[in-house]
Amino acid sequence: RMCDPFRRLCCVQDGTEMHNVYDGAEGPGIYHYGEETVSTPSLFSLSSLNTPLNRRGIKSDLVEKRDQEVEDGARYKGQWKGQQRQGHGILKKTDGQVYEGSFENSRAHGHGVWTEATGTHYDGQWDVDRKHGYGKYVHQDGTIYEGEWSQDEKSGRGAESWADGAKYEGEFVRGCKHGVGIYRGTDSRGREYRYEGQWSHDQMDGEGCYKFAGGRRYTGQWQYGHMTGQGTMDFPDGSRYEGGYEQDLKHGEGVFISAEGWVYRGQWMGGKQDGTGVTTDANGTTVKGEWRNGARIS
Repeated sequence: RMCDPFRRLCCVQDGTEMHNVYDGAEGPGIYHYGEETVSTPSLFSLSSLNTPLNRRGIKSDLVEKRDQEVEDGARYKGQWKGQQRQGHGILKKTDGQVYEGSFENSRAHGHGVWTEATGTHYDGQWDVDRKHGYGKYVHQDGTIYEGEWSQDEKSGRGAESWADGAKYEGEFVRGCKHGVGIYRGTDSRGREYRYEGQWSHDQMDGEGCYKFAGGRRYTGQWQYGHMTGQGTMDFPDGSRYEGGYEQDLKHGEGVFISAEGWVYRGQWMGGKQDGTGVTTDANGTTVKGEWRNGARIS
């Protein structure tokens, strides 16, 4: 949970978010992690004063006050209602954090811009000191999120991009990629990879299609970020595998059709033929046999 907003200047999700790039050859997938570290600032308080007109000259109970010191050495310039910051104002902390925007009962509420001395900033909607509604968050490391927020967490539709060029567009729940979304990026050789499908808690999970940088394409089931379940793998040379997967490897019953025209139908384990299988060559000749660790033994 977030800490008491009266002890914070702005409310930003506290924690570290990983973004992952799946780079699986045939075998266990490799994940490259990029970290976005978001600090938790600190905030607001109270003070006192009186009452004239608002900016349009209409009678108002808001009082415009010049710059003055408030709590912990912070300075505030803007509107007040009684002893509460209310309306538009600018609050500056001694550590360089600044919030400019709408206040209600001394809390960020409505539209406002929060900026850290490091350059990290958020421009968008607030609700009782928390990012809530639509907003854009830019971190000093180049990470950018623009979209919907709920109580200080990315939640709803949004787009997040990283300094290395990777980007995710889709659904978020409680700060995580969750629902349906598209993730794309490029490898060290500049080749694009892309996943489109279902996510759960920042991992590919459910039904989805992954186009690998090398040209392979997997369409099927995912579990906890791995190809697990039933799926189809198309290879650049025209070969295809249809069947079971477990932890990114062919497993269970499956059919492999080579580009040359021969076919294997049967059992697999750990990515290799293992168990009973039937091969059919390009001329239609069929042979049934037993396989172990990718080799025919009978």
